[in-house]
Amino acid sequence: MKNKIIILTVFACLLLSACSDYLDRKPYTQPNNEDFLKTRENVESYINNLYTSLPAPAQYGIGVRGEEVNSDNILSEKYDMRLNGENNQFSGSDDWNKGYKNLRMVNYFFHYYAVSEVDETDEVLSLRGEAYFFRAYWHFYLLTRFGNIPIMDDFWDGNATLGGLQIPATKRADAARFILNDLKAAIGLIPEARANLHSRSKYSGLRVNRETAMILAMRVALYEGSWEKYHKGTDFATEDNSEEFFKEVMNWGDQYLFPAGLTLHMTATNPKATNIDDAFSELFNSNDLSNISEVTFWKKYSIADGVFNTVTQQLSGGVTDNVKPSGLSKSLVDNFLNVDGTPVDPTDEKYKDFNEVFKDRDGRLLAMVMHTGCKFKSNSLMNVRVYDETGTEAEQKEKNKDISSPRLNGDGIYKNVTGFHTRLGIDTTYVTGNCETAHVMFRYAEGLLCYAEAAAELGQYNDNVAEKTLKPLRQRAGVVYVTPVADPHFPFQGLPPAVQEVRRERRSELSLQGFRLDDLMRWRVAGTLKGVEGRGRGAYLGKDGVLYLSFSPSLRKEGLNHVLTDNEGWMDPLREYLPEGYKFNEDRDYLLPIPPDEIQMDHELNQNPGWPTK
Repeated sequence: MKNKIIILTVFACLLLSACSDYLDRKPYTQPNNEDFLKTRENVESYINNLYTSLPAPAQYGIGVRGEEVNSDNILSEKYDMRLNGENNQFSGSDDWNKGYKNLRMVNYFFHYYAVSEVDETDEVLSLRGEAYFFRAYWHFYLLTRFGNIPIMDDFWDGNATLGGLQIPATKRADAARFILNDLKAAIGLIPEARANLHSRSKYSGLRVNRETAMILAMRVALYEGSWEKYHKGTDFATEDNSEEFFKEVMNWGDQYLFPAGLTLHMTATNPKATNIDDAFSELFNSNDLSNISEVTFWKKYSIADGVFNTVTQQLSGGVTDNVKPSGLSKSLVDNFLNVDGTPVDPTDEKYKDFNEVFKDRDGRLLAMVMHTGCKFKSNSLMNVRVYDETGTEAEQKEKNKDISSPRLNGDGIYKNVTGFHTRLGIDTTYVTGNCETAHVMFRYAEGLLCYAEAAAELGQYNDNVAEKTLKPLRQRAGVVYVTPVADPHFPFQGLPPAVQEVRRERRSELSLQGFRLDDLMRWRVAGTLKGVEGRGRGAYLGKDGVLYLSFSPSLRKEGLNHVLTDNEGWMDPLREYLPEGYKFNEDRDYLLPIPPDEIQMDHELNQNPGWPTK
């Protein structure tokens, strides 16, 4: 018997209004439209509307580029409340409601779908596959936040009875299996599902496709496997099915993803490209990703159609977080290898020189973080050097006009508090106005990293795995691949070298793309961020360093005196906000609380560990 769930708040939620004129004429909130979803055109129109809930930069904001303020990658004066143990029993309400509202929309489609089998063309079967993908996507969204969740696999309307809503949550492992089953249905592995997604090539990655479903499946299985392994023995994991899920990751890779024919974007298409970071950068600063198969699913913007963003405008202005002054962390910068494949020693005195930080380093560091010689935008280069104080005031101004330092004395959200600006996603041809920079939602590279991590967790990481995964990723970044060895400076100790190295690679490849919080949670390492050392640092701003000396004497006195540093001169932006560091509650905060009103309505639901039941 199918599990059925609808949440009290969802009763009050109308389905999202459609983005096309046709859908505006035919609202979906009327379940008496039994004849509505009988044609391909109507099915496509309905499915199109499901895309509007996916995360992507809106017209104003930086979207996913600023999302990792909830982790150790971005430091902001508006620190993350969850990491500091400040969440309350209502902190999960928005995510709960969002997830189930979107699931209700998907299940409306399945409930009222009425295309006859004779009319089920390949197009219609692919659209049904998209619906299965969306149902998997939103269940996974809820799984990562709440653990055990009620599975919503049918549509409930306003006639549902309170008695019928007494539905227990499904164990997280079974929820993950349900999600994976939906993704198998999406790519045609379950005939009775009557679904079969097109490949990426059909729509150049602008619609959900087979390859994207495969990558999501690997993401889901890896998440659940690592969660159950590292939370084993705690209230957050009552069983350990990690081996099953890690094997599932590798099976999806071997059987489906690798044979799909995707390739990494190894060479920049711009004929003027000369830097080792150019190919990687193109994934994030281009307007059109149609011909880059690595990007399996992306969003296109068009100013002419009124669909634009301001990501480059804001990033080039110095914004790292849309809420408060912020900056990228030294911890993120230290993660990137040297080009010879060796890890950096973050205690090395040479890194007090801002420019030394970027010399002979992984190309992805250069792509992600602004440094001397790269563009804020078309006509503005960053250049950090010692300010020449000789001559008259006018002569000094002329001699130093080429200096463009991190915006440590900016205003509001345009102020940088670590010295490390976000570069990833900046269109360097940008001059002014709105932008059409594409937004990447799924990449082949993630699938490679999932595969490598699962192999490492199973003790099966070897040269064959490396050849398919880490080696090509590092080749693109200009980094020599070396056999993994333990790094005494890596933030998470006690791991096998292969596991440690895959985690490093994941951070290097996927940072500022929305993955870091989930990684910290599934690895059960958020506790390492606690305390004074865990709150993070920025670049060196001691008076003997080039960064400090790149500012004019007047700016040093008037602008830099407000910059927070530790006793050794390293920027310490959270010093006054978190004097004792983060206070993450390891017995509670790995999961969000189920909204209290949901538990009051559904007596079969149990509150997550550490949270009050009333």
